[in-house]
Amino acid sequence: MALLVPMMSHALPGWTQTKQRNPAFEFGLGGAAMNYTRTYVSDFSLKPDGSYVFDLKSKQVYGGVNTYMAYGLLEWMYLDLQGTLGMARYDERGVEKQGLSLMFGPGIQFRPFRHSEWIQPFARVGINYFSKNFKTSYFGLFEHDPTKQANWKAEDAWNKGQTTDVNQTVPLSFGGGVIGWMGNRVGLRLQAEYLLPLSEEGVRFSQATAGIVFRFGGSDKRKSLADRYIDAHLSDYADRFPVRERIIEKRVEIPVEKIVEKEIRIEVPTEKTLAEMMENVNFDFDKATLTSASQQILDEVAQSLKRFPDTRFLVAGYTDAVGTAAYNEELSLRRAQAVFDALLERGVDRSMLLFKGFGERTAMATEDAPDEVRRGDRKVVLERITSVELWNYLNR
Repeated sequence: MALLVPMMSHALPGWTQTKQRNPAFEFGLGGAAMNYTRTYVSDFSLKPDGSYVFDLKSKQVYGGVNTYMAYGLLEWMYLDLQGTLGMARYDERGVEKQGLSLMFGPGIQFRPFRHSEWIQPFARVGINYFSKNFKTSYFGLFEHDPTKQANWKAEDAWNKGQTTDVNQTVPLSFGGGVIGWMGNRVGLRLQAEYLLPLSEEGVRFSQATAGIVFRFGGSDKRKSLADRYIDAHLSDYADRFPVRERIIEKRVEIPVEKIVEKEIRIEVPTEKTLAEMMENVNFDFDKATLTSASQQILDEVAQSLKRFPDTRFLVAGYTDAVGTAAYNEELSLRRAQAVFDALLERGVDRSMLLFKGFGERTAMATEDAPDEVRRGDRKVVLERITSVELWNYLNR
């Protein structure tokens, strides 16, 4: 663990930060409504007055169950797999029956507003396999036509002209939707799409889906205002708090008899000297307990801090990349509190300190790196806060 004061390692020129990408996985379940026409025409007959009559039955929409999975390839691009099981009522020779349809296939989502935290609109294109066990016709002969010459043809909003329906087809889908996140892991998804068969056989139709989405991995949507402020002002801290070296003054005293040269060392408790004192304060893997050696070093740090009672510091805890984001958030908070409590026990004024955990957000070593490498990411940082407004906000 290394102690860094006013974000020295964050803001110094030439220092770069590498964040390990944490892809998001989404799983959802909901309902679907399909605009798929089912037409039945029958009972053509001649009336006594010489006119002809027939019976037409047409159903437009039926419902079903929709499943949804998506994986974040990039912050703005997701690969998804969707499936819908539909339950359709249809007529066959004047008898109403229950039919089923099944459609599933992969797609690509494009989410252009990648920095949007809570509302994420998207466009989608995909390809599907569609199968059904019910028949729907768009043209044919009347079943009871006494003339044996009349025929009929039906059209709907999606299918104009001559249309031939088949029970299996491969349609392309074009559409879009929006996900509204109610929290860090749960959201609502709305989607509409237009289905276009690849072959000349098959009908065009549309589908609308709505459901709940569960999210695993990805960035933390609950990132606080204080975090945003710090991230946005890293360069300001570098300019405001430059590195100050240890000052060594030499004074020459000239007595009457001889000249004596003395070296007077003036210790200045700056950011760099605090960091040097804390270089050997470490946390073991998956632990938030200070070692005995760490306790001794904190004695020196506390003495330095007490010399400047008007200074304010944020005790910020961090972890390495091993473990889930949620667990590392909690572990980093316990590590920050361990240092915070230790400094209070040594007489540092409570008004000078706050503590907060930041998890694995700044971890530079990957989770498969050796433990001696990842040890550097298991740290607690002492960040100097000079903004009164930010300090008051953190202290609420």
